[in-house]
Amino acid sequence: MPDTRRTHLQDLITRVAKGDRPAFDALYQATSAQLNAICLSVLRDRREAEEALEQSFIQIWKTAPQFAESGLSPMAWLATLARDRAIDSLRRQEAHPAAVTAPAMLPDAGLAEALSDPVLAVRHAYLQGLDPAGFAQRTGLSVEAARQHLHEGLAEMAAEFLQPDEVLAAELALGLTDASAAEAATRASTDPAFARRLRDWQERLALLAGDLTPVMAPARARQRIRENLGHGLAPLAVDPLERTPWWRGTAGVLAAILLAAAVGVYLWMG
Repeated sequence: MPDTRRTHLQDLITRVAKGDRPAFDALYQATSAQLNAICLSVLRDRREAEEALEQSFIQIWKTAPQFAESGLSPMAWLATLARDRAIDSLRRQEAHPAAVTAPAMLPDAGLAEALSDPVLAVRHAYLQGLDPAGFAQRTGLSVEAARQHLHEGLAEMAAEFLQPDEVLAAELALGLTDASAAEAATRASTDPAFARRLRDWQERLALLAGDLTPVMAPARARQRIRENLGHGLAPLAVDPLERTPWWRGTAGVLAAILLAAAVGVYLWMG
């Protein structure tokens, strides 16, 4: 992320942490299309992604004070949060499969590449919110084979690092739900060095979302976020992306003045 954009987003989040509504609106305008693309990548459904995006920004407003202590860059923090909310929605769908449409399978080319390239498999798993069971379902592998394939991808990505426990930190960042991840979660809260490795992997995996094409969410998503947070009144009542009718702006005022002057002259001369 360019330094200027990173600094801008960091400033916005810092202001949001202090309850600054205009900063929150600016943060939505600057990042919502990217975060919506992440939600859509995981959920494969525009309406579900829209709801996950709404929940993401509600959480952003509520947890912005925790951003500074996360140790993540602004976009990595936002992307991780949005992906987590989308995965929560995906897990709810999996718990009630009859209530939702099954997600679309990966294209054949993507499947073939993911099966032959463990690193690409990690990318698919991250961008689609897949744990080993989900990856197995999409690819036809057994759950254990899927887990091993993703483990190999993370190990290959970690090969350039010499520190111990790199793959363990990577597994936790990716969200592989096994015993080692549970162990890693405990260590992350007690071992500062391991916590740094975990943050490094969260940053590294979040970069994968940068390849996604931003997708603008409909205006109703922004309005529902405002309503949920009680931000319906000024300064968030006016959407900065919506054009103000000319007659409500400066041009309208000037036109009214000129019209009144013209009528006055007409009456005086009459």
